[in-house]
Amino acid sequence: MGSLLAGVAHELNNPLAVLTGHAHLLREGAKDESLASRAEKIQAAADRCARIVKNFLALARQRPPERGAVSVNMVIQDALEMLAYELRTDSVEVTCEFAAGLPPLWADSHQLHQVLVNLIANAHHAMRKQPKPAPRRIRLASQLDREHQRVRLTVADTGPGIAPEIREKIFEPFFTTKPAGEGTGLGLSLCRGIIEEHGGTISIQSEPGQGATFVIELPLVERATAEAARPAMETLPLVGARRVLVVDDEVEIAHMLKEILTTSGHEVDMAFDGAEGLDVLRHGRYDLILSDTKMPTLDGTGFYHQLTSEFPDLCHRIIFLTGDVLDRAKREFLESTGAPFLMKPFDVADVRRLVHRVLAVGEQGGAK
Repeated sequence: MGSLLAGVAHELNNPLAVLTGHAHLLREGAKDESLASRAEKIQAAADRCARIVKNFLALARQRPPERGAVSVNMVIQDALEMLAYELRTDSVEVTCEFAAGLPPLWADSHQLHQVLVNLIANAHHAMRKQPKPAPRRIRLASQLDREHQRVRLTVADTGPGIAPEIREKIFEPFFTTKPAGEGTGLGLSLCRGIIEEHGGTISIQSEPGQGATFVIELPLVERATAEAARPAMETLPLVGARRVLVVDDEVEIAHMLKEILTTSGHEVDMAFDGAEGLDVLRHGRYDLILSDTKMPTLDGTGFYHQLTSEFPDLCHRIIFLTGDVLDRAKREFLESTGAPFLMKPFDVADVRRLVHRVLAVGEQGGAK
C-alpha cells in the first residue's frame, strides 16, 4: 500500500505543481480583475486537491512522531475534507461547532488527523446500517477547558448506538463488530494509543438507539513552548541575479520553475535528467541547482553522488524537489545530504524564499 500511495502521490503531485504554479503566476501578472479572480479560483481548487493527496498520504506514513504547534480546528477540517464526498453521497449531514481562538496543541498533526479520519469514518459506517428515513448526522466540536488547560474534541453521530457489553471492549486490539473483511479491529486501539501518547484521553458515551459520542481531551501546550516552536524570522542580505540550473524530467515543471526564477531576476537553464544536468554543469558555472529526485537515466540520488566527486561546492547549493517522501530510502537520502527540499506541489513564494536563503547563505560562506 505504501508503494502504491508513493506512486500515486508522485503522479498527482507533478501535474498539481504545474497547476498551482501557473495559477499563482497568472494571478500575479493579471492586470484584469476578472482574470485574477479566475486564477484565484483555479489556485483554490488545486490547493484543495493537494491537501486531499497530503491527507491521504498521512494515513500511510510510517515515521516517528513529529511534534509541533498544531491547530486542532484545522486538523478536524482536513479530516472532514478528505471524507466529504462519501459523506455527501450518503446524505450525511455534518455540523461543526469550533471554538474560536483555541491555543495550539503540542502534537503530531498527521497522527491526530489519522484519529479524526478513523472516528468520522466509523460514525459514517455505523449510520449506513440504518434505513434511509433515519437521520444521518455527525457533529464535530472543539471546546476549551481553561480550568484544566485542555482542549476537548467531540465526534457524535446519530447511529444505532453501542451496547454496554461492547462499549467495554471497543478500544481493545482486534475487537470489531464489522463483518470479516471490513475491519481489523485495530483502528480504535491505535486511536487510543495515539491520544495517550499525547498525554490525553479518549472515551465513548453511547446507549443503544441513541447514537455514539467519542470525546477526546488533550493537554494544551504552554505558551513558552509554543513560542519556542515558532520558527524565527530570518534576516537575509539581498541577493543579486545568479545562474541557476533546474533539473527535472517533467518538462512543464522545469519551464514553470524557470519562469518563477526568471521573474526574480535570475538566469536559468534547464536539464531533463541527472545525466543531462551533469553535462550542462561541465560546460558552465552555476550558483544553485534545483533537482528533482525521481528521474529516468540518472535520478536525483545518482546526480548528487556525481556532484560530490565532480562539483563538491555545489553539494551545499542544491535544493531537491520531490513528489513524495514515503519511501524510506528517499527519506534517508534527503536527510543524509542535509540539503533543503520542496514538496510538490510547492508554493511559488516558498520557491523564491528558499532559493534566496540558499544563495544568501552561500554568499555568507564565501561561495560564488
